[in-house]
Formats: sequence, C-alpha cells, structure tokens
Amino acid sequence: MASILTLLTDFGTADGYGGALLGAVLGVAPQLRVETITHGLPPGDIGAGAYWLAASAPAFPGGTVHCVVVDPGVGGPRPLVAALIDGQVVVAPDNGLLHFMWQRGRERLAVRIDEQAHRPTQLSPTFHGRDLIGPLAARVAAGTLKVEELGSRIHSPKLLPEFLPEGDVSGTATRVVVVDHFGNVILGVARTPWYAPIPAAVSLPNGRVVGQVVNTYSEIDGEVGLLWNSAGHLELAGNRVSAAARLNLHPGDRVRVAWAEIASLETTGHVVRTAPG
Repeated sequence: MASILTLLTDFGTADGYGGALLGAVLGVAPQLRVETITHGLPPGDIGAGAYWLAASAPAFPGGTVHCVVVDPGVGGPRPLVAALIDGQVVVAPDNGLLHFMWQRGRERLAVRIDEQAHRPTQLSPTFHGRDLIGPLAARVAAGTLKVEELGSRIHSPKLLPEFLPEGDVSGTATRVVVVDHFGNVILGVARTPWYAPIPAAVSLPNGRVVGQVVNTYSEIDGEVGLLWNSAGHLELAGNRVSAAARLNLHPGDRVRVAWAEIASLETTGHVVRTAPG
C-alpha cells in the first residue's frame, strides 16, 4: 500500500519548480497521494526547512515520506540522505535539513544515498530535487524501494552547529531559527519528553530582557511573552502584535535563555530537577 508523500521546499509558487517536482513524483508513482506542506520556505534557508520539517512531519500518519528540498549546494559535493525517524521517512540533501527532527527522534536510522547507484538517465546539475530526490522519495512511498536499500547507513545526518545549544544549567545561548507569519520569533531551543526546562527570561542582543513567561498567547500582558510553542520550541510571541518587529529580531540573531529550572528524564525514568544557582 502506497504511503502519503509530502513536499517541503523553498521553490515558491510564482514559478514552475514545485509543479515540475510534483510531475516527477507522479511520473514515478501516479497512484501516490501527494500533499504540499509548503513551497514558501525562504530561499536557501536550511534552518527554516529543518524547523518546519520537524514541526510538520509528526502530524502525518506513520510511514509518510517527506521529500524536502532546500538545496543551495545542488550539483556540488553535498551528499543526499534518507532517514527513518519515529515512523516518518525523510529524503533530502544532507545539509542540515534533518537537524531538529533528528535531535528529538527516539527511533532513528539514516542512510547516505548512493547517488551513482540510483542516478537517472538524465540528471540536471541544477535540479536534483526534480530528477533525483523526488523520484527516490516517490519510490520509497510507493513501496518499491526501502530506505535501507538507498545506500549505506551513517551514524547521523549533518547537523547545524549554529543551532546546537551552548551553555549550562543557568542558561543557554541559541539563535533565532525563523520568524513566522504572525511575527513570532522561534528559537533554536526545543523541549522533549526527556528534557523539559522551565524558562525564566531571554536576553536580546540589544541588552533588553524578556521575562514574561506564559503558556498561551492570550496570557500575554503587554507587548511580548515567552512560551513553548506547539512544535516544542521556545518562542518570543506577541498577542496581536509582531514580536519580531517589536524586538527587532531576525533569523540568525543570537540570544541567551536563562532557566528557572531544568527537568531532565534520566535513563532510569526518574525526573531530575536542577535549579540554577
């Protein structure tokens, strides 16, 4: 039985690149159900692609295959990767697009795709999404190819060093990953079932400190609050205002998160709470 195949790219909707990718996928497996997460990622923004993949993929049924293309290094030495993470399959350039999804995954397998073994008769050096990534994802979704058959297993896909947290129990340095449609500022810190810190405040590059910690947007009293969003990321949010505009923050900006308490789930299953100080 064929799986769902999703498309997540930075192709935009004004040009025909997304349509060409769709055509290539259906050319391999016309029976597939293909859904678009978005073609509206900022051009070349691997961090945004990594965030929206991790935020969107878990909402799909198990076995869904996600074809992700943000590929500024197309035609160069960057490899391709296929991964099985908590029941979801991803096929993408191995340039950091799997960062957040891999970091929070519990059951994980990654494969470096053997491009020579799976090279099509015609391969554009500037459009591997259409000619290679999309068709391979379609074959996996159609059940004619397994992830393990795409190449050799690797320990981990490429991660994004700029979004690996730096710090200790008192605080963590991180960066802005994306600013969403509402102007919410999404940070590179994510919580998981085994890591659930309680934030106290975020210090901004201009010296300002945001210390209003809330659970929902409706609780924000004033301009900007700090909360865990629906994707599990820490977010500077506004209630009917753009937090990004109010705080003058942009993707890539560096901030520091201070923790009120850190709760981590040990391998024993016991919750260990640490208060900074």
